[in-house]
Amino acid sequence: MLIKELSQEVKKDLKDYFQDRDYMVIAVPKKEPIRVYVVKATNTVETARRIHNLSPSATVAMGRAIVGALLLTSLLKHATNQKLLLKIEGDGPIGVIVVEADAKGRVRGFVGNPQVDTYLKEEGGKRKFDVSKVVGKNGTLTVVKELGTGKPYTSVVPLVSGEIGQDIAYYLYQSEQIPSAVAVGVKLNEDGSVRHAGGYLVQTLGGTSEKVKELLEKRVLELPSVTEMMEKGMRPEDIATEILKDMEPQLVGLKEIEYYCPCNEETAKASLFLMETGELEELFEENELAEVTCNFCGRVYRFDKSVLEEKREKEKREEN
Repeated sequence: MLIKELSQEVKKDLKDYFQDRDYMVIAVPKKEPIRVYVVKATNTVETARRIHNLSPSATVAMGRAIVGALLLTSLLKHATNQKLLLKIEGDGPIGVIVVEADAKGRVRGFVGNPQVDTYLKEEGGKRKFDVSKVVGKNGTLTVVKELGTGKPYTSVVPLVSGEIGQDIAYYLYQSEQIPSAVAVGVKLNEDGSVRHAGGYLVQTLGGTSEKVKELLEKRVLELPSVTEMMEKGMRPEDIATEILKDMEPQLVGLKEIEYYCPCNEETAKASLFLMETGELEELFEENELAEVTCNFCGRVYRFDKSVLEEKREKEKREEN
């Protein structure tokens, strides 16, 4: 949605509509070739926490990955069926973190160990979640982009910190050749629910003046954390404007964000069809029903022995 030329009245209506919703804005300065993406994903991360029954440390780690994957959809064409998968495999106790996001702002994910223990560290006189210890510093970050051209594009880089934001910035620089500043953050309430979740991505493209690059680097370092700005009531458009202040910032895009899983009975049945017929026969010898559980949303699909007959008939048709 382009919002650059909207009237003040329409902008107010949009602000009211998105008051309690998750969304991303895209902003650019008037002259320099810079792009800023800022996302609010509080409800989305809270939905993930509830679906997967995440511990506090798992919530923060997965929440950062969700925000990071949403920011990486900047690499996709809006209003298309393009999507990407972000996979973080470190040597920490949470195991694998997988998040899938598409160009329309829909995202889903899961972690290997949803009940990972809580790890804290002292930073700036405050106790904060130690995400790098949960994720691990040794491992890889993989991004798989499905651009609708048939063959997915896969890129793998080593983890540089395990903090997720820095790892995504490193990926963008190494694989996409785009100098980027990435910040992702999740703040929890005392009961473990999500109070704030969000982040931003700043990209300097070819032709950006050295003076502005230095200014942006200094500004990003001096900014409060994303969750601190959100705690003060700043919304994505406010954060984007703060990053680009004195550069005549313009908001040029907006999209709604949601946790969404498109799984259905057909896709669940297809996963059973991937099994060998003998394996499926053994499964039904021991159980009356076959259960398929979606890793992303926890939905359970149950099938009786008729699915075995369907598979046999399918194999006969393929033989003929």
